[in-house]
Amino acid sequence: MKTGILTLALAVVVAVPAAAQSTTGMAQTSGSAVKVKNEVSPSLASSVKVSADSALKIARTAADSGEVSSAELKMENKHLVYQVKLLNKSKRASEVDVDAMTGAVIKNTQFGGLKSTMIHSKENKKLLNAKRDSAKTSP
Repeated sequence: MKTGILTLALAVVVAVPAAAQSTTGMAQTSGSAVKVKNEVSPSLASSVKVSADSALKIARTAADSGEVSSAELKMENKHLVYQVKLLNKSKRASEVDVDAMTGAVIKNTQFGGLKSTMIHSKENKKLLNAKRDSAKTSP
């Protein structure tokens, strides 16, 4: 299973060029209402090898096809990672860290119980706000 995900990640990395990062701290992703919040310097953000779109696809695959509610590009444990939060169909929340240089899944956490309910509610609000903002800006 891990080999399949890693193979998929590597295929996406090779097939998709890195997306341009904006200087405002947000990277627009195509096909998603969610924007990737940039928590690193613009020069570091421009060095990523995996586009934001690719990272979101990798995270969705790793998290049982969940819907992305928020994403950040940040440094974590000396790795430049996309930290993606997802809402699963089973009403659970997941957090997936995707290495921005290799596309490898570094962390895949699925929350359960009360913590899952709290995270799901918070992330669902973020997702609804992102969809609303996206609808306002699209022609």
